[in-house]
Amino acid sequence: MKTYIAVDLGAGSGRVIASCFDGEKLTMEQLNRFDNTPIELNGHLFWNVPALLEGIRAGLRAAVAKYGDTIASVGVDTWGVDYVLLDKQGRLLSLPYIYRDCRNTTEQMDKVYNILGKRELYNATGTQFMTFNTIFQLFTEAEQEDSFLPKADKLLFMPDFINYALCGKIANEATIASTTQLINVNTRDWDTELMAKLNIPARLFSKPTPPGTVLGNIKGIPGLENVPVVTVGSHDTASAVASVPAKSDTCWGYLATGTWALMGVISDKPILSNLSYEYSYTHEGATDGQFRYLKNCTGMWLVQELRRAWKAKGEEVSFDELEAEAAKSEPFKYLIDADYSEFQSPGNMPEKIQAYCKATGQPVPQTKGELYRAALEGIVMRYRKVWKELEALTGVKRNVLHMIGGATMDKTHCRMTADALGIDITCGPVEGASMGNVVAQMVGLGDLPSFDAGRDLIGASIEKTTWTPEPAGVAAWAEAAERWEKLCLNSAK
Repeated sequence: MKTYIAVDLGAGSGRVIASCFDGEKLTMEQLNRFDNTPIELNGHLFWNVPALLEGIRAGLRAAVAKYGDTIASVGVDTWGVDYVLLDKQGRLLSLPYIYRDCRNTTEQMDKVYNILGKRELYNATGTQFMTFNTIFQLFTEAEQEDSFLPKADKLLFMPDFINYALCGKIANEATIASTTQLINVNTRDWDTELMAKLNIPARLFSKPTPPGTVLGNIKGIPGLENVPVVTVGSHDTASAVASVPAKSDTCWGYLATGTWALMGVISDKPILSNLSYEYSYTHEGATDGQFRYLKNCTGMWLVQELRRAWKAKGEEVSFDELEAEAAKSEPFKYLIDADYSEFQSPGNMPEKIQAYCKATGQPVPQTKGELYRAALEGIVMRYRKVWKELEALTGVKRNVLHMIGGATMDKTHCRMTADALGIDITCGPVEGASMGNVVAQMVGLGDLPSFDAGRDLIGASIEKTTWTPEPAGVAAWAEAAERWEKLCLNSAK
């Protein structure tokens, strides 16, 4: 038996997971789970790096205690775009800003467009336009009088930094680099011309390192001195997509669910059409060197924030309770755009949804079930729109959507998605990012011949659930979608 350790960090929590391979199947065990709680300093939000590292090290120590000499490697995946800066001695110059920080504004984006040209930027990078993309964060950093950029020697993205903290090796992994809007979509390398025009020092970056690269052995954790860190699809969605147990004879798409929902397809070449630019679709790196052609949508963030607001009032509500309450609520009574700008920052989400409904001339949801249903329907309505856009952009109608991640356990969510899209939804794995993370480790060590073999292995290791659309549900979603387009997309901008 071999054991592979996946460190999987999300925007709300982190996990250290052990995956045991018996020669036929993978089994997963969570060793440590810990909160990823932001720090607010001087009106800005930062990631608590010391706390994250301690949570990771605690999980690795637990791995040593339980699995000892069977541990073959460790891999790290996290959310995208955010970074740290190191000085020449390898010291952290500052805590990293959170992508939801207030410094990330449309005004900063407009400044960049004025310098580079918006269409020209898309032609170069093929990246969707979001206020928190690394290119805009670094442009803002370069403008600051007290910028750390002149003092910095290296820039590492969050999984790169965790790798560095574990084994001391500097590398910018390719899939996480692809989230920055600084990678040229044709050369698959840093676009130094863009950087120069924005006063972003190209010297800070290392040539993108592919998934499955053995970096070096872990330092400072007894029992892991001979265990290597292997680069994985270090953008968590890249690892999640690598876990899709798709059959080679199916024409499929994917939906990676979590705080964000990333819906897309695998493409072997960039799609830079006028329509792709207009819809703002992105090209991110896949573990096998292809593109993840996708749209980033608001995922379970709305639900997470609803539950956070209720918990702050001493009202802890389970998903089972919310599903039961939602079932009692009238469908499509409250129509919201989950991507509405006011929903993207932390705050009182029940009040934000209520204010949105009032501003758009709708009834105002009051109960937890009504608010939860409104949030879910808004999330899934965006899925529906994106799926139809993908069909138009690629010219291909796909017959199955693979849904991966924790939200696959929400039965209401899955049923809604199948009916809204009108196609079969295959759910699993729940631990998509961690399982894809492990596959990359196995490929890097030569324990698997390819990432396609990894899909087969995962398919043999999990139980999948399929949701088939119901005709009445499909019709109801089609009718509600017409109202949603008119109400939300036109009046709530």
